Amino acid sequence: MSGLVTGLQDHLSELIRGQELPLPALDHSHIELILELLQQAYTGIKADYPAAVAGGDEKHLNSLMVDRLNHLVGDDPLASMVVRAVSRGTETKNYDATRFEMRPDIQISLTSRKHLFPLIVECKLIDLAKGKTVDLYCRDGLARFTTGDYAWTNREAMMLAYVRGGASTESHLSPFLAAAMGLSPPEYAVVSLPQKCAVSLPDVARSDHGRYFTYVHGAQSGKLPGDIAVWHIWVN
Repeated sequence: MSGLVTGLQDHLSELIRGQELPLPALDHSHIELILELLQQAYTGIKADYPAAVAGGDEKHLNSLMVDRLNHLVGDDPLASMVVRAVSRGTETKNYDATRFEMRPDIQISLTSRKHLFPLIVECKLIDLAKGKTVDLYCRDGLARFTTGDYAWTNREAMMLAYVRGGASTESHLSPFLAAAMGLSPPEYAVVSLPQKCAVSLPDVARSDHGRYFTYVHGAQSGKLPGDIAVWHIWVN
């Protein structure tokens, strides 16, 4: 427990009580269902609130998305078997509890896990004309998963991009991460570049990233968490 500030171990001890980390990976069919829910929610709010989608900020869009997702889950018996509830801005802590009051954009509570361990969805605008670039998407979003700020108990996470313009994972995200791999030192710990997923959605890709922090409490203390799979869904 070296390096762990006195008292912080209490928070970690209570959070991960009885858990072996990282948690088992989610079933691929559940991942696909959640991706489809995200796409369906965005399509719905785009039809109902076009002005918000065209000009609203991330917080506005996230709030609409969370409410719509909860309606979709409540109306779909299959979805409600996988998803318990969807929330935004719920406080959490990073892997060593040195950062409190962290608020992931969207947290999806799953029926297969305790509510304490949701699937995290970070959301970013991609609007090149206004400086909302893939660099910010990675620096202020993706990096949270590789450094242990978010989803450090999990093996997977999601990134949701609200795209204004013609950007796509293929045209912008993949080249950016390929360039990041070539830097010295490499950035974002890319293990595998984004690959299109076998789902019937316009723009979904998966990339894998190393995580080189170590768990600092419990039976896993001193162990690496292993790679994390990040599913990128870009909606336009």
